[in-house]
Amino acid sequence: MSALPESFPGLLPRDDAPLQCQTARAPDYYGLGVRLGIYFAWANAYVANTLLPSEIAGAADTNNIFLLVILISMIKCSGVRMLVDIDGLILMHLSSGFLFGTLSLWGYRTRQYVDNGPAGIRFFGGFGTHSRLIVCVAVSVYGLWYWMYGVTGGLVHMGSREERDELEVNPPNSDECSTLYTFMFAKVRADGGIRIFYIIVCMGCTIYYGLMLLASSIAGWARARRMIQLYKEKRWAESSRLRFVTGFKYRELQVLFKWLRWLNLAFLIYSMLLVEFSLNFNHVSAVLGGPNENELHLPAQLLPLLIGTFGFVRTCYLLFESWRSPEDIDPSLSAPPTPLTSRTMHPRDMLLLFSPAMARRSTVSHDPEEIDETAKRRGRSVRYLVAWLPWLSLLESFQDHPRPDKEKRVSGRSDGSESPPWAAKSDGRQVSRYEDDREEAVRQSAPRRSESPDGELAGYRRETV
Repeated sequence: MSALPESFPGLLPRDDAPLQCQTARAPDYYGLGVRLGIYFAWANAYVANTLLPSEIAGAADTNNIFLLVILISMIKCSGVRMLVDIDGLILMHLSSGFLFGTLSLWGYRTRQYVDNGPAGIRFFGGFGTHSRLIVCVAVSVYGLWYWMYGVTGGLVHMGSREERDELEVNPPNSDECSTLYTFMFAKVRADGGIRIFYIIVCMGCTIYYGLMLLASSIAGWARARRMIQLYKEKRWAESSRLRFVTGFKYRELQVLFKWLRWLNLAFLIYSMLLVEFSLNFNHVSAVLGGPNENELHLPAQLLPLLIGTFGFVRTCYLLFESWRSPEDIDPSLSAPPTPLTSRTMHPRDMLLLFSPAMARRSTVSHDPEEIDETAKRRGRSVRYLVAWLPWLSLLESFQDHPRPDKEKRVSGRSDGSESPPWAAKSDGRQVSRYEDDREEAVRQSAPRRSESPDGELAGYRRETV
């Protein structure tokens, strides 16, 4: 009987242990500490975007840094054949959570426009906006390469001969680990039909962010000319900050924010499920957690975990303080303190602890049709184009008055001759000569704004924010 197993190896009892696959750098790329830190950073950004405007900038910078680190890792490790296909898949899923769930270039998924109206765009358009734009463009381009070439052989596959020869994986992965799976409400092959969907998404993101990057060159040109002009005129105390315009009305901004806050929350939850299910489908159990299956004590996982956790705890604490006693905190310029009549928490207000947004706050009412004066004179298509690309609002053609032929139809006579200035209609009523003279006197007494000497770019104003 002892020689039977040697003669007939198929009669040996099979190993019922579950299949385990691993990569050499998985704990460093997306270990438990790394994933938890990213999840807390997402939660931090969501709470700040929807409830606490004073923390929007800090949360956006934290998420942008996380995404930049992921981007550098993917590009560098792909070039040296260190990144395995499952590593790239998980990192791409994490990147999508940043792009579609937390990061906002012009703040439309934040409550700045709900609190400040169309003027809330003044909090965006600086260094943070353009740094996030560059990172989003790079992630979109890499994602397009990954789904077109990385999944089909551009990266090392788990269980392949190349992995066994070049990467230090102990014990080596079996051939069953070579098939890559992902999650789309079911277990699907990453190199199957879902790959076409992701290629289309990445291609759309590349075009979307690429056009924004091209339009942003207008801001660089306008900022440089503004700085040169201030230098020549020796106006050292004035800011060269540009004034952007959004084409949305206040009512449209409200609707957009209400939809985006729920869609963002749903996508963040889906992104977490996407990452965790993909790890389980590919049997990468070494990074799923457990008493002996994590390395949270190492800096590679402990650092992102602490950054994400403490950032989220701080935001929640400030949110609680802003509701309980806003005079005790020192918010930024974007959220001026609102004094309360009482600093004592009454029993009837205990439910507000779980829903701070329901607290009564003194807010400024806005007209639903409120819109920037320069955008008011434009058609809907132009307004929406400027809302997508606010850099276009810096062009002199957008700052100018409506076209002469349109003015002629409004203020001209039936014979085609021009009417006197005082006879022009304003908002459907006839303006008298006396009212026109009075308005002209007010305009002459008001201080005149300096105009651009080249006549091509405009749209800047003095800002101290």
